[in-house]
Formats: sequence, structure tokens, C-alpha cells
Amino acid sequence: MLAAPGAQAQVGRFFLNVPKDTQLLIGTYNGVRSNTWGDDAVVDEGIESRNQTFTLAYAYVTSLHGRSGGPGFALPVSSMLSYDEATNQVIQDASGIGDLNLTFDYNLFGAPSLPVEEFKLHTPGNYSGLHFSLGLPTGDYDGDRAANIGSNRYSFKTTLNYSVTGDGGQSWWDFCPSVRVFGDNDDYAGGSTLSQKPLYGFEAHYSRNVARTAWLSGGLITSFGGATEIDGRRAQGSQSNFRLALGAGFATWPGGATILGYNRTIAHDDGDARVNTYMLQLLHKF
Repeated sequence: MLAAPGAQAQVGRFFLNVPKDTQLLIGTYNGVRSNTWGDDAVVDEGIESRNQTFTLAYAYVTSLHGRSGGPGFALPVSSMLSYDEATNQVIQDASGIGDLNLTFDYNLFGAPSLPVEEFKLHTPGNYSGLHFSLGLPTGDYDGDRAANIGSNRYSFKTTLNYSVTGDGGQSWWDFCPSVRVFGDNDDYAGGSTLSQKPLYGFEAHYSRNVARTAWLSGGLITSFGGATEIDGRRAQGSQSNFRLALGAGFATWPGGATILGYNRTIAHDDGDARVNTYMLQLLHKF
């Protein structure tokens, strides 16, 4: 019951139930413009970064005590170009494989694990689930560089989704609180230690069908916490920002679907991340 392991929801209908023993293959492109380095914990007001990431993900959804759930993974490949905003001089130009994410999802209520024929007759109702993502420090990393594709640290994110429909799935309200905790990067910028406090997030999206196989969504994404330290000295205070999120989804081929998304920062504290993100996602279930 997930759409793209290891990422922010970004759009409505991100966590949807599927029939028992479904395999999902997901390709996601994210184009990001921000004032951060490769690790978005490190904000630099003097730069602009243009990141492009393609993530290949797989998930297996089966029956766990009669509820939908199962394991998965997500592997990103990224390129990043960072330049000085004042001089337009390129500071970093990097590409490579990012950190592997291992995922696990489990429905708490409302999304029973059903075979295909029974699933077709099931009327969707309110449901909730837990979603876990473990980030491993497997990505390309060089401690002497300011910008890297990999983060050189572990992370663990827990997300709770609560999805509400009053009309059998014609429209949805999706609410997703989350918390992400981090290990230390002990080889940051030539041997320093980068540490980060837990980062809390909350997403709220409303979506509605606009055709038999298409829907539109709009919502807000907010985050707070996540203060960073370098060798025990405060490098950045708690992050606080709001993003506007827009999305659309539609069927594209038998067993396949396309999701489009866009979000941008609309309010933030001084020194916090400013992000514009474009997303294209292709899913195939088999």
C-alpha cells in the first residue's frame, strides 16, 4: 500500500491499497532547485543547486495478519550542479549513485489484503498505515568535497498515513505525519562530524476524481526541527517551512499509471531551505 518507497508523499493518494501479492515497479524522476548542498541538511544562502534524481523502487504487497503490507527498496541515481548566485561560477558538479533505502509498510486498519477478484468488489473506506524507511550510507561520497550524492550516514524515517473518504474513493483527504532521525556523518568537509536533530514533517492533501481513471490533488507540506551541528557547534537552527503541493494521476496502460507532482516553498524562516520540486512517476503493478 505504497506508491514510492522512501520519499515524501508530495501528492495525494500516495499510499493506496492494492490486491494481495502485488509487485510494484516504480520509476520516479525529481528535478529540484534549492539553496542546499546534496544533503539538504546543509543550507547555503549563497548558492543555488540543481539536482536531478531518478529513483528505481520495488515493493511487494502481501497479507500480514489479513492486512496489506510488505517490504521494498529504493535506489536513487543523481546529478547535481551547484553555483554561486552572485558570480554564476560553478562550485560543484557531481553525479553518481545515492543512498539505498530499505522500506516496510503495514496497514493498521481499513485496507484488507484481498485477492484480485475480491479487491475489485471492495468499496474503499477510511484507512491508516505505518511506513518505515531505513537509509543506508551506500551512496557515492568524498569527505573532501562540499557536495556529495551520498550522505555518509544512516537515517530512519517513520510515516503514519490516515486517509479519509466519504464517497467510496471518489475523493480523499490524506494526512501524513512523519519523523526522521539521523546518524552522524563523521567525515564531513575534511573530517568534521555533522550531526542533526530529528526532523518532523506533516503533509495534508485533498484529491478528487476528474475522470474514471484520473484525479487531481492539492495540499501543504511542512517540516520543523532538524537543527544541525558541526563538531558540536550549531551550524543551522531548526528548519521550519511550508510548501504548496499540486499533483495529478492517471492510468496509462494496463497495470500502469503516471503521477505528476510539483511543490515549492511558500514560507520559511531565514536561513532555511527553499525548494522547488518537479516530479514524474511511472508505476507498474504485476
